[in-house]
Amino acid sequence: MNAVTHSGPVGTRERLLAAAAELTRVDGWAGVTMGKLAAEVGVSRQTVYNELGSKSELAEMLILRETDRFVAQVGEVIAAYPGRAVDGVTAAFREILESARGNPLAAIALGGAQGGRDDFLPLLTSRPEAVLGRAVETVAALFSRAYPEVPLTASEWTVAVEAFVRLLLSHLVQPSGSAEHASGQTRWVIGRMLGA
Repeated sequence: MNAVTHSGPVGTRERLLAAAAELTRVDGWAGVTMGKLAAEVGVSRQTVYNELGSKSELAEMLILRETDRFVAQVGEVIAAYPGRAVDGVTAAFREILESARGNPLAAIALGGAQGGRDDFLPLLTSRPEAVLGRAVETVAALFSRAYPEVPLTASEWTVAVEAFVRLLLSHLVQPSGSAEHASGQTRWVIGRMLGA
């Protein structure tokens, strides 16, 4: 992501991102304009550009913001399963799948809503390091710290988590049942990958 100058007061960027997320939820990605954002937050259009850059940079910021929320959610879930790696990873998979299915930004990012493909989908396909790389590295570190008894190196955790994330994306793009059903199927894969 290109660096964007922080020119406004602290909190302006977060207010703009929150407003952009809400506008996307209500009007779809195609309905989000810098002018609407400026009016919604009560700042000038120039401030919007200074804080967020282009619309494609805004798309990336929104997706990374949601990714960080999902990662935090994973941390909360696995804290409830100390010493039970397969249970914890499976529960995290199910929780994120349920959350993502109900998340309008995730739907747009995966091409499930009109106007979403042009700017959002490339973040997950042509430039996956922006989103997938960040999520995989952070979640792999979380799992490694939470489950030191699992006989995986740091790089093996990274490979395993990338496989889990790709399975998750597959279930989001082509759902074949409930999140519970999907996580039940995935539990076997998780167990084998973790050596359980």
